[in-house]
Amino acid sequence: MTTIAVESIEARRLKEQARLDSLKSAAERNKWGQFATPPELALSIVRYARGVMEDIPVRFLDPAIGTGSFYSALNQAFPAQDISAAAGIELDPIFARAATELWQGRGLIVTEGDFTRQAPPDQRFNLVLTNPPYVRHHHLSVDDKKRLKAKLAQSLLLDISGLAGLYCYFLLLCHDWMEEEGLAIWLIPSEFMDVNYGSTIRCYLTERVTLLHIHRFCPTDAQFTDALVSSAVVVFRKSAPPPDHTARFSFAGSIEHPRTEEHCRWTCFADPENGLSFRATRLQRGLAS
Repeated sequence: MTTIAVESIEARRLKEQARLDSLKSAAERNKWGQFATPPELALSIVRYARGVMEDIPVRFLDPAIGTGSFYSALNQAFPAQDISAAAGIELDPIFARAATELWQGRGLIVTEGDFTRQAPPDQRFNLVLTNPPYVRHHHLSVDDKKRLKAKLAQSLLLDISGLAGLYCYFLLLCHDWMEEEGLAIWLIPSEFMDVNYGSTIRCYLTERVTLLHIHRFCPTDAQFTDALVSSAVVVFRKSAPPPDHTARFSFAGSIEHPRTEEHCRWTCFADPENGLSFRATRLQRGLAS
């Protein structure tokens, strides 16, 4: 896809995103967890991904594709010949149709449906870039919680609190969609580092995968104008962490150019109860390691 073609589709996408957002009230969008990724933020994250990715063909997945903000950024940051496959899943029919129409013939396969009910394909993905729906637990039905908890217990042998938001299930269930050594970058609420129900996510990040980087945005620098939530970018590979592994924690600014950061050994934050929260708090206070 040429640069001009991408720019043209992105201009159309932004207009369509604004139109679709206007069709729902703030309360409805909150219930759906629909908070669109700002294009500058999506591009920053994808540029970061390109710097981390090995020189291999990209098989891209966004399990909450929306209108395709990350796919647009992917096409702006990666040469077209480096993208061998791209898939997106979207629950909201109007967004799924919009993404299909915008990217028709441009390599993105859009599936309309609930990601948590989909079966992983035979050929997995090596790059996951996504901003999953921020649906709070009280918007999930009792039956949905039971179903999601059972699915996690089966796939990862993990238990999770009933207070966990939908984004927690998305992150954990996506494990089976990834290739070994695949890269995942998730834009999620930073609360998982501080709350009790985030312990399952913290356990997963410290024991099941190789955590590379967590960038926590400054709470006063909200990434979403329509969501009162502090955000973080979580980067990891689908591989067991080596004993001498070192992860990067950064705070404020962008993930490409953070205001402050520190590197620490895996053993320093292996405690799933408080390790990640402790590191994030240190950085937020601007303390030296």
